[in-house]
Amino acid sequence: MPKIVDHDQRRRELATAVWRVVRRDGLGAASVRAVAKEAGWSPSSVQYYFATQDELLTFAMRMTVEGADERLRDEAGVSQDPRVLALAMLERLLPLDSDARIATELWVAFLSRVLVDAEARDFNATTARETSELFAGLVGGLRDAGMTPAQIDLDVETDRLHALFDGLSVQVATDSERMTPERVRAVVVAHIDSLLLPEHRGAWHDPPR
Repeated sequence: MPKIVDHDQRRRELATAVWRVVRRDGLGAASVRAVAKEAGWSPSSVQYYFATQDELLTFAMRMTVEGADERLRDEAGVSQDPRVLALAMLERLLPLDSDARIATELWVAFLSRVLVDAEARDFNATTARETSELFAGLVGGLRDAGMTPAQIDLDVETDRLHALFDGLSVQVATDSERMTPERVRAVVVAHIDSLLLPEHRGAWHDPPR
């Protein structure tokens, strides 16, 4: 009986090998040959799934995004309170544990390809748009619950939150000794509470008073 090959699982194994190579040696080192060696495969086996380095790196980024989506689904029912939900979602996305930190390091390395590769640029634009839509929903939830001033500008505050998120992610990936999880949480709480009326502010994940 022929052996049944789980091709999705094989691709995930390759994505994990890409993450390890990029984290250890940098994006430029993630060639088909290097990833094959990391995964314990032959180069021809890797090329069965991905003909070029660009295809391999883009797939690894797609796996990273899918992982983030799974993390968000885990938090989707964490609370009906918009502030608690916003903080929980941000914690799941920000690189505050080892898995998220590796994913962020790969994303930071991948950004260099956005400047020179059209497929990478399109993928990054799609991911940025989806992230912005998520943040618009979080900010909108705060506003709709009456937790913010009535005149809040949803578009501006969505962009501010997105910029804060990207900046914190880069700083954790490049300066983790200074930008610790505790410091990241303090910055996020300060930002979210700057949107809120005083009676709705609190500590990390505190329910409303």
